[in-house]
Amino acid sequence: MNPGYRRQMAERTVPLFSIGAVARMLELPAATIRTWETRYDFVVPQRSGGGQRLYSRDQVDQLRFVKDEVNAGRRPGEAHRLLAERVNRGDSFGGTRLRVLVAESRMGASTVLAELLGTDAFEVLLASDSATAGRAFDELAPAVVVIDAEDRDFEELAERIRAAGVKVLPIELLERPLALLDKARPVARS
Repeated sequence: MNPGYRRQMAERTVPLFSIGAVARMLELPAATIRTWETRYDFVVPQRSGGGQRLYSRDQVDQLRFVKDEVNAGRRPGEAHRLLAERVNRGDSFGGTRLRVLVAESRMGASTVLAELLGTDAFEVLLASDSATAGRAFDELAPAVVVIDAEDRDFEELAERIRAAGVKVLPIELLERPLALLDKARPVARS
């Protein structure tokens, strides 16, 4: 684990992100986030001197939890109730999970990797181009980045990430284990 990761974990409650940034990260309309704040009064951001909403990393993760629950079929009120229960128990919303960014344009290995690592111990972020991967790296501070080293589009980003002290792994390291998994899958017979 890189040394900056521990520091970033301690800074999870610092208000950093505007509502516009949170809306882009979560792919939610800002109006939905404001409505949830008003209606459920649970994820309430701090305000800047000018009155702008500022969300912490923990609050972004909490909103991501609510979004995921709604996408899974729950009503927003139910999702917020579950969120409150988790917060009251002291559960984590990404704070103790290792965040892994997978950047590859083919999106084959990354999808399988997301399934393999998508457990309570890992949060897997997928990016299919260098611009998206760069934003995810800057905004979400992953501890490990897996990059398609054969794709020239990611070369500059890989160097920038290495310079920041974050471990960069080539996706080629995963190809053999993933090929073994493909061989182990049952063959559909017609």
